[in-house]
Amino acid sequence: MNHIYIGLVFSHSLVENALVCVLIDHLAENWKSEHLHKVAAIVNVQEGVSAVMVIVVAHISDAYVGRFKMVLFSTAAYIIGLVLLWLAAWVLTRSTEVRILYAALVPIALGTAARDPLLKAFLGDQLREQKEPTSNVDDDEERVLCRTNILWRFAWFLGAIVAAFALKKDSWLYTSKISAIVMGVAYMLFLSGISFYNHQTPTGSPLTIVFTVLKVAILKRHLDYPLSPNHFFNNESDQILVLPHIQFFRWLDKAAIIESSSLSPVEQENKGKLCTVAQVKEVKLVLKMVPMWTTFLTYSLVEASGSTFFIQQANNMKDSIGGNEFTVPIQAFFVIKSFSSFIISYLYHLLVLKLWGTEANHQQHYMLVRIGIGMFSSILCCLAAWRVEVHRLLHLVKIEPEALSMMSIYWLIPQFCLLGFMEGLAQDGLQDFFSHHQVSESMKSYGPPFRDCILGIGKFLSIPFVLVFRCWFKDTINKSHLDQYYKMLAILSLGNLCIYWYVSNMYAYTKAPVLEKVDFDANLNLEECIVSTMETRADLPEEN
Repeated sequence: MNHIYIGLVFSHSLVENALVCVLIDHLAENWKSEHLHKVAAIVNVQEGVSAVMVIVVAHISDAYVGRFKMVLFSTAAYIIGLVLLWLAAWVLTRSTEVRILYAALVPIALGTAARDPLLKAFLGDQLREQKEPTSNVDDDEERVLCRTNILWRFAWFLGAIVAAFALKKDSWLYTSKISAIVMGVAYMLFLSGISFYNHQTPTGSPLTIVFTVLKVAILKRHLDYPLSPNHFFNNESDQILVLPHIQFFRWLDKAAIIESSSLSPVEQENKGKLCTVAQVKEVKLVLKMVPMWTTFLTYSLVEASGSTFFIQQANNMKDSIGGNEFTVPIQAFFVIKSFSSFIISYLYHLLVLKLWGTEANHQQHYMLVRIGIGMFSSILCCLAAWRVEVHRLLHLVKIEPEALSMMSIYWLIPQFCLLGFMEGLAQDGLQDFFSHHQVSESMKSYGPPFRDCILGIGKFLSIPFVLVFRCWFKDTINKSHLDQYYKMLAILSLGNLCIYWYVSNMYAYTKAPVLEKVDFDANLNLEECIVSTMETRADLPEEN
């Protein structure tokens, strides 16, 4: 039954590449009265909402409804959004089209949000059931993940190629209709195999632990830090400092403090009034990633340009080969981007990890370098886009300001390849770094949702950033000065790379130190306890 749910992946890819990725092209062509930065803002809001909703749908799926039901619901919402887009292309009045379009973007955002974390995980569940287990559980899981990625990428590339060459010159009305029909047919085929699927019941979301620890720590903010490890609930390490020891997040330790109450500690835990030391540690490990995540906010500005302004560049350049016999669709550049991302990520795992990255500390160092190279690729991407736009605008001045540039669309290949390198190095590297070296086992599956959420926040930040430099944006791309915008992004990306270098040193070669047990006499005063603790920590390796 593999072909049934793989068809759903194919339909997602076709719709994404034929319709969603080129939304700005439709808006710029049909909403000519709107300035370029307003059209880009609509696309960034849609992508930002979709990216932020990823973590929401993942939490709801794990905590309440399960993956299968969430895939059913989100795909149905996606189909509704596509039908609304089809209807919006039919209407004649501008105001009605705008209302229908805005209404369509919400279910489309939900459908795209559930694609990677849920549909891909659901595919893995089916392959895991078909695979006969062996004695080595880790090897079995690695094989399942490998098969999942291969099937996923195959279906995704197939859908992208069909979108690029079968729907390249069709109208928006026809493309939206075909997209809705393809997604609907794939959905019905998916439903036909419902009795054959491996239905995983909800096992609980680790985000529930995060919310509980934050809530309890806030409610207990008035408590003093204990002088004995026995005052912490389920403190197996017998330490008064909950690792990782980060001074800014030490207030979270209060969530594990046992208060005098008529209820037993277990009863307090069941009522959500007390947390274990292990739960507090899990939350602190997640929050330890905040400095790393902040370096991706500037990075996401470049990512946002790839789905907005890069497309507008392509639509205003010569796209034909050998006269007018063959035209290059913009979707072909998304195929180039996806292929570049896959190749660079595959080469990293093949050459770096398998040949040199045998030790955990070395792997962590290589992942940080991998992300840094991805950040550097964002600078190169901006510089490539800047130089192409400079030449494109100069060519227009010589011919006619509003004419289609005769500069070949092939000049955009470097910046789209670099977009792929950014994704395969920085984004995939962030996911691996989060999942393999920073968090507990239960939180590892939330690497992609957290990554997408951070990138979504960055997409929202691109809106005020563009408004700050709105003098560079006019009603058309030919009247705008995207070259200045790209140059500014390159400068910001360079500064962000420097910040990343500083932040990465906080993580390089660090392990959570295991504190030695400190015995406290009940008669010691606070000052003696602190001195005793500091003397014990003085013999340990310093933690960044």
